[in-house]
Amino acid sequence: MFLYLHFPALQLDHLLLSAASSNLPVALVDQQHQLVQLNCAATEAGLKPQMGLASAAALCPDLQLLPYQPEQQTRVLHIVAQQLYQLSSDIAEDQPSGLILRLDGMLKLYGGLEPYWQALRKKLDKLTYRYQYSCGATPYAAKCLANQQASLMTIDPSQLLPALKASPLCATELSDDMQQQMARLGIDTLGQLQALPPAELARRFDSQLLSYLGRLRGDYYHALKYLQPEPGFSRYLELLFDISDSSVLAKPLVKLLQQLELQLSRANCQCYQLLLSLFFRDNPPLQLSIGSAQGEYKADAWLQLCQLQLQNLPLPEPVYGLQLDVKHFASQQSVTETLFARHQVRMSPLQLISLLQARLGQPAVSSLTLENHHLPEQASQRSPPLAGEQPAQPVFSLRPAFLLSRPQPLTEAVTVLQGPERLCPDGFQLSTQRDYFIGRNQQGQWLWLFRTVSQQWYVHGWFS
Repeated sequence: MFLYLHFPALQLDHLLLSAASSNLPVALVDQQHQLVQLNCAATEAGLKPQMGLASAAALCPDLQLLPYQPEQQTRVLHIVAQQLYQLSSDIAEDQPSGLILRLDGMLKLYGGLEPYWQALRKKLDKLTYRYQYSCGATPYAAKCLANQQASLMTIDPSQLLPALKASPLCATELSDDMQQQMARLGIDTLGQLQALPPAELARRFDSQLLSYLGRLRGDYYHALKYLQPEPGFSRYLELLFDISDSSVLAKPLVKLLQQLELQLSRANCQCYQLLLSLFFRDNPPLQLSIGSAQGEYKADAWLQLCQLQLQNLPLPEPVYGLQLDVKHFASQQSVTETLFARHQVRMSPLQLISLLQARLGQPAVSSLTLENHHLPEQASQRSPPLAGEQPAQPVFSLRPAFLLSRPQPLTEAVTVLQGPERLCPDGFQLSTQRDYFIGRNQQGQWLWLFRTVSQQWYVHGWFS
């Protein structure tokens, strides 16, 4: 038994995900200038598939037209198949707008057809793509019933066979020329065609007709190329309208992040790095690397990090498409807090670091680690945030909060209040020793001073 899912307007429904409202009638038009996919508003206006542009413009003057792209349709179909693979193992793509799902193993796993269909339907409703479905004993039989919106969710042959015999020939895989020949012979349904002797059909028509009828009944083997799951995550979303404000890109980005959250939650995983690509019409794509030090799987957490990078991002031109890629998944690790902590923090240190890096950039955020040196400019160094265990804080004398990268000569009168404290950077060589003092100038500022062996005075920092 097989289940066929037909998506009559897959590319258009995918485009409408990025639109705030779909009240306007929108249609996709092919190279023959015929309508191929319509949204609900266009259908309510009286438009139908295969209608010409002249008739469509007469019925609906405010119709919005977009080009039909077969490669984009195929890409979206593959994305849907990857998402349904989490619930159903044997899935084959029937391009450009159909999926074939084998039911044998799934019925044993879910304990029947009804529980399996409920789980699958819940997933399909979250995808917000319009679909038609039906079961069948063969892939061609399920497809024929799904094309006419039979909606038969049963494995009972007493219900499937009569519906299949009553199917019009326009719901089959026969060519238009073949259907016209059958119409001239007075054959309108699939049951009438199957009732004819095979020898007579072979004499009057080519072998493709007999091959199709044999696969429809299951007499011949129908080879299917079942889907193999892809590692990581990769989704592309083409915008319905070009966006020139980088802050507005967060709205369509939510759709991609929600799909990522769904896949991560199903696999009980999280990720540490996102690659967001912005596509332009006349410029190369702009790629943004967004990281999380702690690792996240929720869409809201990733959206906050993405918004910090998208804010005030200069765009060379309006964006027409977004792509979100994740190369590696990692197992989820729960963060435990102290049981008797007096204060409940709103975010962990790693989450705070992720927000700072998203806002300021990764090079701007670092930690300080202590080194075994007496001089303050050598006593610490920059390191990755929260990298490893910090050594115990040694007991120092008073040290200033603001330290100069290079000491400056003292050029004002200072009253020395504390010192000296002798520091020797190169062992105990007298030529490099420094005598440090704490002084105060006439403006009331507290200075950290040192005197060299040659009796020259320098300012090394200020106390807060």
